Amino acid sequence: MKKLHLIFLFTLFGLMVLCGPLHAAETAGGTDLINRTSLLVFQLSAILFAAWLGGLCFNKWNLPTVLGEILAGVVIGPYFLGKIPFLGFEQGLFPLQETFPVSVELYSIATIASILLLFLSGLETDIESFLRFSLASLFVGIFGVIVSFLAGDFLGVFLSDRFLGNHYGFFHPFPLFLGVISTATSVGISARILSEKRKMNSPEGVTILSAAVIDDILGIITLAIVLGMSKSGHVEWQRVSLITLKAVGIWLVFTALGLYYANSISHLLKKIKSPEMISVISFALTLLLSGIFEKSGLAMIIGAYIMGLSLSKTDLSLMILERLEMMKKFFVPVFFCVMGMLINLEKTLSPHILAFGLIYVVFAMLSKLIGCGLPALFLNFNFRGATRIGIGMIPRGEVALIVAGIGLSSGLINDEIFSVALIMTFLTTLITPPILDKLIDSPKPVLRKETPAKRELKTIRFAMPNPQTAELLLSKVLAVFDSEGFFIHRVGLEKRMFNIRKNQSFITLTHMPQALIFDCLAQDAAFIHTLFYEVIADVEQYMKHLQSLTETEKIGRKIFETENGIQAQSPKGKNVLSPLAVETNLKGRTKREILEELVALLVYAGQIKYSVKDQILRDLWEREATMSTGMQDGIALPHAKTKSVDQLTVAIGISPAGVNFASLDKLPSKIFILTLIPQLNPQPYLQAMSEISRFLIDQKNRDEILNCKTKSGLFELMSRHI
Repeated sequence: MKKLHLIFLFTLFGLMVLCGPLHAAETAGGTDLINRTSLLVFQLSAILFAAWLGGLCFNKWNLPTVLGEILAGVVIGPYFLGKIPFLGFEQGLFPLQETFPVSVELYSIATIASILLLFLSGLETDIESFLRFSLASLFVGIFGVIVSFLAGDFLGVFLSDRFLGNHYGFFHPFPLFLGVISTATSVGISARILSEKRKMNSPEGVTILSAAVIDDILGIITLAIVLGMSKSGHVEWQRVSLITLKAVGIWLVFTALGLYYANSISHLLKKIKSPEMISVISFALTLLLSGIFEKSGLAMIIGAYIMGLSLSKTDLSLMILERLEMMKKFFVPVFFCVMGMLINLEKTLSPHILAFGLIYVVFAMLSKLIGCGLPALFLNFNFRGATRIGIGMIPRGEVALIVAGIGLSSGLINDEIFSVALIMTFLTTLITPPILDKLIDSPKPVLRKETPAKRELKTIRFAMPNPQTAELLLSKVLAVFDSEGFFIHRVGLEKRMFNIRKNQSFITLTHMPQALIFDCLAQDAAFIHTLFYEVIADVEQYMKHLQSLTETEKIGRKIFETENGIQAQSPKGKNVLSPLAVETNLKGRTKREILEELVALLVYAGQIKYSVKDQILRDLWEREATMSTGMQDGIALPHAKTKSVDQLTVAIGISPAGVNFASLDKLPSKIFILTLIPQLNPQPYLQAMSEISRFLIDQKNRDEILNCKTKSGLFELMSRHI
């Protein structure tokens, strides 16, 4: 049936595409605009699907998702599958353009994505942490930029003559751009590893993150200088000096003004009231400043970064980050995918470009390792700490790709140099994480002489009896923080980590299955303890109110009431019920004995391991202690959420004599349907239980169950109806 649906949908799609030219012919006046717009719509759809699949595959392999998105762009781009014609797309979905690989419309969206990326990077910059190790970070960042720029430039001069057949001078755009691309550091790659290892606030962690910010800032300024030099067509030291002063001066002035007026900007934004509109207007200001910088002869991304940096010191930053998360999920994959599309696959896979790229990768890695690691040795770091810093500065990322894209779109570099830059970005991002991960694992000191911390950090851990309690208290804690005026930013849906900020307070809350962990300044520890005490008190009060609720039995009885005499179609239960997990003659005479017997059936059926039997019984008994699962009309539905199963598991038993199961109608229970729900995936349970209860509503169905004399008969009956 599903195959027929797919055939129908594809047929419908084909008819719509075929009808497209007829419609276009009728509206010839706007044909070109309509065709280009409709093509862009199809392209964006294909990009989002491809980027999602590429990121998903790389994430499963525990590799950065951006690499999967770039590779997806290569595959569907104009140099590979994108140029293949098919029904309705005579030139392919991504036809190769005359002057640039992708269309102006698509590259424009990628440019907006690059502005968003740099704005968010600026927002995520922690100024206080940046200044905490400012001396070390400044020297590490500056020397890293100088060494990597010179290495990239010199390498471009010597290798282009050998591998590209062209001799370029040191001030030619090709070598200059290879130098600029080599300076950038991907703060996101290293930050992810440091965060997972809880090393964000370590000396080497803060130095890496701060130096990476300096790298990107200096790299962006260097880009502005190189663009000015390249556009002039020749090198005049007086002009170069003026361009440098202009780039540095404008950056410093706008950054100083942004930081100085940050609170005033925040105050004005707060008058908007709506968090969503605050985020939108913040991005509108970013676009405005980016346009101003482009008009002044500097790159748009400089203005975007300055706006993000300005708002990073306000308490709105985390809220803006969270509200723009959906925009990021749309634009960022498009950006990386489009960057992949710019790769000329034929030239990239040619031996001379691959050789050029691999040599460039080696020197790009060594330049960061030496340029950033060597200064660290003179700044109180030992060899271990300096090596960690050097390795942590190696990954290149979005800034390197943005710089390469600007060079390609400006015509200042060709697709061969762009391919070399992307090979370097791809491999440094791929190779570095496992190396840094190994190095960070060591607990040995990284400083030659320990220095007193400028601020004391504390970790507060509250253990929870079970995941359900942790989930309940998490929601209450976040609600209290919100009511106290804190801004809460969720860092990744999988990690369950929250950055909580208000004025000078910065708290990280990590939600573990059976714990809530707070990382904070010592001065905020008392506040967190007070907050948590109040949350516990509120929950206790709620529980007392729940215990006095008199409607419990009425709610339980409604489970077995029909709605207008209609019973829903029940799903088949053969995938959750084994023929060996049924019994027509239970021997138990008490609630505990019945539960033990049903669990033993699951062990015998091989649906659970013997080693987890006792834990499952404890989980079931804990659930029964809360409220009995004995219902009415001789039915009991014992169940529990447990870590001991990974899918919905069912056992069914009949006790002809009946057992006192504390049922709602006070009558003995004879039909027992035991259900074990996986703790990490409990969603299907309630729907399954509601369907089972609807089947058991009918007296005829209950009688048919009780009349089963064989296990096979009971299994066949229940498999047909649940």
